[in-house]
Amino acid sequence: MEVTIKITIQELIADILTDIEEFNLSAKNALERAFRNVVEEDRERYRGLVHSYIFEILKWRKRIDFALNSVLKGTKIEKLNPFLANLLRIAVYDIRFKGTPPAIATDSVIRVVKKRFNIKTAKFANAILRSVEEFNEENALKKLKEKDRIEYLSVKFSHPRWYVEYAMELLGYEGAIRLMMSNNRPQRYYVRVNPLKTDIDSLRDYLEEHDVRVARTPLDDVLKVLEYQKPLTRLKWYKEGYFVIQDLASAYVAHVLSPENGERILDMAAAPGSKTFHVAHLMENTGEIIAIDYSRDRLEKMREKMALLGVKNVKLIHADGQIFKWKHEFDKIVLDAPCSSSGTYRQFPDVKWSFDEEKIAKVIQVQKAMLKNAYKNLRKGGEMTYSTCSIRIDEDEENVKYALNKVGFELVPYEFTWGERGFTEIGDKVFRAFTHLHDCNSFFIAKLRKS
Repeated sequence: MEVTIKITIQELIADILTDIEEFNLSAKNALERAFRNVVEEDRERYRGLVHSYIFEILKWRKRIDFALNSVLKGTKIEKLNPFLANLLRIAVYDIRFKGTPPAIATDSVIRVVKKRFNIKTAKFANAILRSVEEFNEENALKKLKEKDRIEYLSVKFSHPRWYVEYAMELLGYEGAIRLMMSNNRPQRYYVRVNPLKTDIDSLRDYLEEHDVRVARTPLDDVLKVLEYQKPLTRLKWYKEGYFVIQDLASAYVAHVLSPENGERILDMAAAPGSKTFHVAHLMENTGEIIAIDYSRDRLEKMREKMALLGVKNVKLIHADGQIFKWKHEFDKIVLDAPCSSSGTYRQFPDVKWSFDEEKIAKVIQVQKAMLKNAYKNLRKGGEMTYSTCSIRIDEDEENVKYALNKVGFELVPYEFTWGERGFTEIGDKVFRAFTHLHDCNSFFIAKLRKS
C-alpha cells in the first residue's frame, strides 16, 4: 500500500533550506533529494516554484536576516530552531521581495508553525512577522551605513562581508558594487553544441524554432540564451544530448587547452564533466581522457551523461587529484581546481554562505597539492590549463606563481581572444572574466607547460 503524506509548499521549502544548512548540501543536491520521491506530475508542477524560492531566499539571505534580527529581542535568527528560522525567512521574502500581502504570507507560515511546533511558538512567530511588516529597512540601512559602510554594503547586496572587502580591494568601490549587483541578477544561460550530433547553425535554428532566442559568443561552439519560453532542459534536443548547458567562461577552458586528436589527457577534478566532455568533443572521440574525481556519486552521473552525449574516449576513475598517479604520463592536463566558488554567486547563491577565510585557506592547500601532482603526471613539454571559478588572487595568480617558482611549470604565452587580463606581475599572461563585465561566471584561466 502506498502512503502519501501531504505537506505545504512552505514546509517543503523550509525542509530543503534546513537540509542545505544542516547537512552542508548544495542547493541543487538538496532539491534533487527532496523531489526524488515526488510523483512526476507534482514534480513538473512544483519544482520550478520551489527552485525559485530556494535560490532567491539564499541570494537575499543576509538582507532577510537583517530584517529579522532588527526586530528580534534577546536572540538572533541564527539561534532559533533552523526549521523555524527558515519558515520566517520564507515569510519575510514573500513580504519584502515578492510583494505578497503580509496577512497572506504570515498566515501560510503560521499554519505550518502550529503544525510542526505549538501555539506558543506560533504566537512568537506571528509577533515577529508583524514587526517585520512595520520595519523601516531604509532607515535601518541608513543608520548602518553611517556606522559601518562595509557591513551596510554586505547587507544591502546580501554578500559575505569578506567578499565585499575583497571585491573593493580588487576592483575598487564602483567595480565591487557593479559586480555584486550583477551577481544578484537572474542567471544567464549558455548552451554548447555537441559536434558529435549536430553543428552550431543547426542548433541555433532548432532553438529559435522552439522559441529560444540566442546570440553568438566569442566561442564558435557556444550560444548565449537571450530569451526562452520553457526550461531548456525540457527540450528534446537537450534530452537527447545535442547540446549541453555550460557557462561561457567554463567552456573557454577546453579551447585554451587546445587538445589534439589522439592525445592522452588527464582531467584531475572532472565532475560534473562539462570540461571533460568538451575536450572529448574537440578531440572527436579520439585518444584517451582519464577523468578522475573524489566523488563516486558525481562520477556515476558523469557516466550517464557520457552515454547521452555519445562520448567514448573517457575513462572514469574514483581518485584523489592530490595523489593520483597513472601508469603513463599525459600530453595535456585539465586542472579545474576545487575553489571558493566566489565567481559563481549568480549561478549558485548558496555558496555565498559556504566559505569563510579558514575554509578558503584549506582549499588553497588542496589547489597547491593538485598543482604539484599535475606536474608529476605531465610529460616533459606537456601543457595544462589551471582554472578556478574564483575572484581571489590567492587562488589564482598566486597559485600560478607558486606553480612557476616552486613546482617547475612555465607560463605559456597564450593569445586570449576575449575577457580581461589578471593581476600581479603575471597578470598580462592570464585570463579573467567577471560577471558584471562579461555576463558569465567570474573565472580565471592560465596555461602552463612542464619545462
